[in-house]
Formats: sequence, C-alpha cells, structure tokens
Amino acid sequence: MKRRILIGAIALIIIIAALVWVAQRFGAGKEEKAAGPVAQVQVAKVERKTITEKVIAYGSVVAQPGKTHSMSVAFETRVRHILVAPGQFVQENDPLTEVELSPAAQLQFQQAKNAAEAARKELKQTQDRFNLKLATNQDLSAAEKTARDAEAQLTTLQRAGAGGDNRIHADMAGVVAKVNVQDGQIVAPGSPLVEIVAENEIEVKLGVEAEDLLAAQEGASVTIFPVNDPTADKVEGTVRLVTRRIDPTTRLVDVYVALPEGTKLLLDGYVRGELEHSEKDALVVPRAAVLPNQSRSYEVFTVANNRAVKRTVKVGLENQKEMQVIADDLHPGDLVVTVGNYELEEGMSVEIQKTK
Repeated sequence: MKRRILIGAIALIIIIAALVWVAQRFGAGKEEKAAGPVAQVQVAKVERKTITEKVIAYGSVVAQPGKTHSMSVAFETRVRHILVAPGQFVQENDPLTEVELSPAAQLQFQQAKNAAEAARKELKQTQDRFNLKLATNQDLSAAEKTARDAEAQLTTLQRAGAGGDNRIHADMAGVVAKVNVQDGQIVAPGSPLVEIVAENEIEVKLGVEAEDLLAAQEGASVTIFPVNDPTADKVEGTVRLVTRRIDPTTRLVDVYVALPEGTKLLLDGYVRGELEHSEKDALVVPRAAVLPNQSRSYEVFTVANNRAVKRTVKVGLENQKEMQVIADDLHPGDLVVTVGNYELEEGMSVEIQKTK
C-alpha cells in the first residue's frame, strides 16, 4: 500500500514538473512574440515653411505669332534663282530671289500693254472726232473710261514688278525663316516666296506638363538655356502667354516666353527653360521620409510612444532635399522616420537612433 502511494506521489510530481516546464516555455514564447522585434530608426521633425520647386521644360525659338513677313508677287511667276538660305540674316532691300514672268503672266502683261496702247489711240481718235463735231460727249466719256481702265491694269502689273526689276528685295532687316520655293518653280499669284522674321520679333515656345502650370503663370520669370550651345549665355525671359489646350502631338501645354531686346538666340534653336514655383506655409518633410505604396499614393511613418504609425499623404511641391506633404492627421513637430522606414509596419516597436 505504501509502495503504491509512493509511486503515485512520484508520478504526480513528474506531471506537475512537466506542466510547469511547458507553461514556462510557451509563456516565454508568447511574451517574446508579444514584444516583437525593435526597429532602429532615425527621424526628423515635420516643418511648416516655404518650399520651392524647379520646373524644367524644353522648347524652341520661334517667330512671334503673326510676325512672320512673307515676300510674294501679285502675278504668276517662275523662280529663276534663290539668293538666300534659311537662317541667313538680311538687311532691308537685300535681294532674295530672281524671278521672271511665267508664260501666262507674260501673255497677260503683253495684253495689258496692248490694251493700254489701243485705248490711248482710241481716245485720241475720239477726241479728234469730238473736236470736229463727229463724236458725242458720251463717245468721248466712254473712250476716256476705257483708257483709264487699261492704264490702271497696266500700272498695277508694273507696280507688282511685271516688266521691271526681276529681283524680289527684302522690305525689312531680319532672319530668313523659310524659303518656300525652289529654282524653276512656277508660283501662283500671292504665294509666299520667302519668309523673314525681325530679330526683335522672336520668342521661345516651351512645352509644359499640365501639372506644372502653376509655375508658368503669365509674367513669371523663365531662365532660358540654349541646349545645342552649352557655352552660350543664359537668357532671362518672361512668360507672355499660357495657352489653354494640350498639344495633341506632344501632350504638353504650349507656353510662350518673351525675350529681352537684343537677344541673339538662333531661330528654331532647341532650348531648356527653368521656372520656379514656391508654396508658402507648407508642411515639409525630407524626401527620404516619403514612401510610395501599391495604390499609387504615398505614405510616411511617424513615431508615437515608441511605435510606428503609418499615415497616408498626398505630395505637393518637391525639390532635391524636401517634399511637401498634405494630410489632415500630420502636424508641425511630428516625428517622421527618415532611415529604416522601408522595414516598418503599423504598430511596430521602434528605437530612435541619434543622427550622426
């Protein structure tokens, strides 16, 4: 009997010891799991201040709309020889092209000369008959009108260049923007032969992203850099016009920049424009604090009671060091994680390290 009691007591002691061991082991595991890992992070304070963003846009040097001067003639011509090239600077009265009357225009001019000469003779004969009382006032008036009409038609052709100098001359000083014809070409009346732009009538057309239009307000300063000539001096321009449409080809908004007088940029030259946009009283954090997430928005981690708190934010202006963040639950002085935030999860324990 005593032996059975002893064996039972030993078995009970073993069971109790096993239960204590199991409880200690699993209890310690739960405590360890509850404690979790501690992330080592560095933080910075959210600041409320002014942030400035640099906007870069590319474009080219163009003539101001409506400022291109086209040289043309009022009758059909054949181009004998082109005397200038696109981009060439010409002075007023410099020859641009040599032309001659087309066969049809030669016939028209000769007919006008013949009509004018015949009308003059008819007028003289009618005048003589009128003096001899052989013609009426009506006959004389009709002859005078015919002579005047024929003379006017001939004069118009002569003033347009028919029968005179075979060269077309520049009516202003400027840069040849475009040559629209080639040697031997028959040109219709009024068709442009050569287009000229005055040096003080050029400007820059930039293509700006729609989201950057706040930086491209009319009157804003723009720094222009010639791309193809890195040794050229920069030019300080001013936004003259911001169009209200997106170019279907470039998917950008056209912005026209007025240049200061005396600017010597090359027509059709490729340029880079730099604008600045500032936002006052903005919430600003270091760039390293802002993380993109899978929903194409952004988030930051703040630290509260030594734990990580995830906050979804919108991003405004940005530069190389800082970003503007927009969120209702973020305030100046909050601590945002700048180092170690990629490993963080909501509620994770953190230990703040001092910035070296």
